[in-house]
Amino acid sequence: MNEDLDMPASEEQNKGESAENSGTELSALESILLERDDFRDQLLRKSAEFENYRKRTMKEKQDLIDFANEHLILKMLPVVDDLHVALEAAKQSTDPDGFLKGVEMIYAKAIKIFEEAGVSPIVTSPGEPFNVEVHEALAHMPSNDAPEGHVLQEIQRGYTLREKVIRHTKVVTSAGSPD
Repeated sequence: MNEDLDMPASEEQNKGESAENSGTELSALESILLERDDFRDQLLRKSAEFENYRKRTMKEKQDLIDFANEHLILKMLPVVDDLHVALEAAKQSTDPDGFLKGVEMIYAKAIKIFEEAGVSPIVTSPGEPFNVEVHEALAHMPSNDAPEGHVLQEIQRGYTLREKVIRHTKVVTSAGSPD
């Protein structure tokens, strides 16, 4: 009989422990679910922050592209203003030497601005060998003045920007003697 009495007590004890275990498991599950929700919120926030960062950096990059030449343009505006004044003065002036001197001063001002920006003219002389890296041949003419493959005439000056060719010098090259 003692054994029968012990049995129900043991079952009740198991039920109590099972309820405690269920409560512990339930609270552990709730804790895991809360932690999952917290991680999900953090992920969503980080994702939104990254998207905002990406949009902001794209806008900053586009602004850099759009306004990269602003400094140079602001420096060139006085040259344009000077040319405007020179053209207006030329309409009323009878002094071609004065006009020429004024245009030469404006040209020198523009060249100085370009040099400060790292732009240099490519110096090309008649008779020098044609160089594909700095020259662009517009025509190939027979000539007694220069051997074949040499520059006869510069048509348009070329320029470099910090040693990078940004415009090739347009030239006429010699095809050699016409005979």
